[in-house]
Amino acid sequence: MKKILAMTLALTMSALMFASCGDTADSKESKAEETTTTAAETEAPEETEAPEETEAPEETEAPEETTPAEDGAAAVDNSNWKPLDKIADALEDYDNATVTFQPDSDVSNIITMFNEPVSDLLPGDEGYDGDEAKVNFSVQEVAGVPMLKCDEEVYDTADEENNGHKTLKLRVDMNKLFEAQPELMDSIFNVKVEMVAIAREQAVYDDGLGPVTVGWYGGAVGSNNNGAWNGNLGTYDMASDQGEGWCNQWSHCVASARVGLKDKAKFNHEYETNYTTIMAWIVKSDIDLYIADIVFEDDAGNVIQLPEGAIPGGATYEQEENVDADSDGIIEYSEDGTVILEQ
Repeated sequence: MKKILAMTLALTMSALMFASCGDTADSKESKAEETTTTAAETEAPEETEAPEETEAPEETEAPEETTPAEDGAAAVDNSNWKPLDKIADALEDYDNATVTFQPDSDVSNIITMFNEPVSDLLPGDEGYDGDEAKVNFSVQEVAGVPMLKCDEEVYDTADEENNGHKTLKLRVDMNKLFEAQPELMDSIFNVKVEMVAIAREQAVYDDGLGPVTVGWYGGAVGSNNNGAWNGNLGTYDMASDQGEGWCNQWSHCVASARVGLKDKAKFNHEYETNYTTIMAWIVKSDIDLYIADIVFEDDAGNVIQLPEGAIPGGATYEQEENVDADSDGIIEYSEDGTVILEQ
């Protein structure tokens, strides 16, 4: 009987303790409801089991190398590349020019260098320290067209700044060209010289080497009559690595000089000397200059023709082979479109 009473008393005390706990919780909930906050209500996170241990990942092989096209890099655009045999298609005045060349044209007394002696020395002479080039002339076939090659002979091998290259200065003897009909030269108002430049080595820039292209080539055309130089009456420049798929080994231009605008620059058959002058300024790169044709026009734009036989024949020249540089990757561009230079 005593055991039953003891058990009844224990149960009663337990019930009282549970009731007391419940009142405390209700009190806390009531106080929480009376308080406002800006924070969003969140539920307590559920208890989660500890993550199961995992095995270390297996070693993988390095990815295979991909081409620029596969990894998203910009491909080199050589879409406008043209081989050397396309030079003929680029010529503008050849079919109606005053002066063209034949494979045996003897230009030795018509087209020469014009240089100012330095201490009585000329370009190529031992001890000459001027800035003018020594030029050798020959008629070479380029894309099936006989052209006058103005071949610079590098003689200053100690020049590191410009790799030995100097200023090319050429002159065309108008008195000899028009010897049979000298008065024809008096009508010349405009002189046009069609030229081609061909790169032989990689373009040389201040900060490295570029592709096998004409990075830049330029100069001037004018006249020199009665021993008086009349200034650069017209300038020219050309290049062939300016992007957008244009990365040829060669470049082409037509230079023009309107000698008729200045009385002293006009040709006059009564003068002792009359010269058309052509200059090419210093470049660091190995580039060959070719003259495809020369056009003399009157003030109405009509082409003045040479007297028959003005340029004699009978000359022989050792022919040089023109070989295309590889069009695949001869030029590369960075993402901003500039040429990637090879150091």
